[in-house]
Amino acid sequence: MVVDYEAVGFKCGIEIHNRLSTHEKLFCSCIPKLSAEKPNFTITRRLRPVAGEMGRVDVAASYEFLRDRTFHYQCFPNITCEVERDEEPPHPLNMEALTVAIQVCKLLGSRIVDEVHVMRKTIIDGSNTTSFQRTALIATGGIISTSLGPVRIQAISIEEESAGIVEQKEDRVVYRLDRLGIPLIEISTFPEVKSAAHAREVSEKLGMIVRSTGKSQRGIGVTRQDINLSVKGGKRVEVKGVQELDLMETLIEKEVLRQVELMKIGKSEEETRVAQPDGTTVFSRPLPGGERMYPETDVPPISLLPNFLASIQTPETFERKLARFQSILPKDLAEQVLKSDYLDIFESFERSPEHVLIASVLTNTIKDLRRKGIPVESIQDSQLRELLSALELKKIAKEAVPQLLEKLSRNPEMPLSTLPMQQFSEEDLRKLVKKVFQKWPALVGEKKFPALMGEVMKEARGKIDGAVVKTVLEEELNK
Repeated sequence: MVVDYEAVGFKCGIEIHNRLSTHEKLFCSCIPKLSAEKPNFTITRRLRPVAGEMGRVDVAASYEFLRDRTFHYQCFPNITCEVERDEEPPHPLNMEALTVAIQVCKLLGSRIVDEVHVMRKTIIDGSNTTSFQRTALIATGGIISTSLGPVRIQAISIEEESAGIVEQKEDRVVYRLDRLGIPLIEISTFPEVKSAAHAREVSEKLGMIVRSTGKSQRGIGVTRQDINLSVKGGKRVEVKGVQELDLMETLIEKEVLRQVELMKIGKSEEETRVAQPDGTTVFSRPLPGGERMYPETDVPPISLLPNFLASIQTPETFERKLARFQSILPKDLAEQVLKSDYLDIFESFERSPEHVLIASVLTNTIKDLRRKGIPVESIQDSQLRELLSALELKKIAKEAVPQLLEKLSRNPEMPLSTLPMQQFSEEDLRKLVKKVFQKWPALVGEKKFPALMGEVMKEARGKIDGAVVKTVLEEELNK
């Protein structure tokens, strides 16, 4: 069924949460990445709600408390510390993360606050050992331009990422603490999104704005959308954890239809729901309110003086980046690069004579590997840059790139130089061609070029550029 969004009185706002690639976590000096090692020990906690600044306990926190669950937290060497375990006060706010947030504010034309105050947001679902999440408002207002008109920005904040779920049962949940505390930027819009397709466009553009700073992490789960929506006469529902933009339109359509059916029987309720892989949603807890917020007394406020704000450079807008890319790349490829998680890496190779090939690797090749289930996100930036430099200098063949990327993704600590690149010299290639000619004299006599090319590539693929093979084969065949 096609949804008539205007007829059902559709109202929708988007919140995007994007992990930042900073040198440290938001409130400690731990490295902000997921550990590849096994946890070295586990701690166990039970959490309880506390009253917010207005003296009342949040309804969502009370609901979670009544579930009576035990939380187990996996700790990792060199990635987690006493701050994540809530055994040490938080360190001062990460100024690198604050700078990135201010850059985003400038791109959106938002009103930056005079002083940053860190707040505690009560959350006792176990996703934080403290029973709250630290968050700080950086700006309000701003505009994002879309195909259906401007959408106003409500607020921009930075906050700490939650712990990652390992296992969940009725009475216990296991979390990993390496994810806890990674800096997140949160951008929320006013309820001015007009349709499911519009929601995707807004989310995509906000994500590109964060990536334009060069400080966005990459990979599945790095960017998540929460969708706040309602239909005429109904109550607001927040759908959390939408990671795939390809799923967003289906999810919104299904949720709108679900709410329309509930309205027919008068059962609309404010609630938080969680996105499922099939595009449906399931109940999580009542919708939280303002009672869950109260000041963080362990982190001092930060005054944002005019000189400090003026020193922070505004990144290039994605519209200007797109125009620049389209001057050197095919239009479709330029758009793919702009939306890619690897935008910053492409920009460092933008002036390379192999910029088209490099752009294709960072978009099409990586996308194909990801679809096959290969964990390309585990490849370190330094390794990827080294591989692209080798490709640029023709030290490796373009046909070898998928195989090398797959090896690097499964061995993220392995130096590129140790991988078997097996580059053919032209002399090696001519020897191989002559060997094939001896094996298939009939094909040579009939000058069956495609068949001979196939035989040569059986051994040469991934070791030397296919265009070189074609040239050498033609020369040898026409002697």
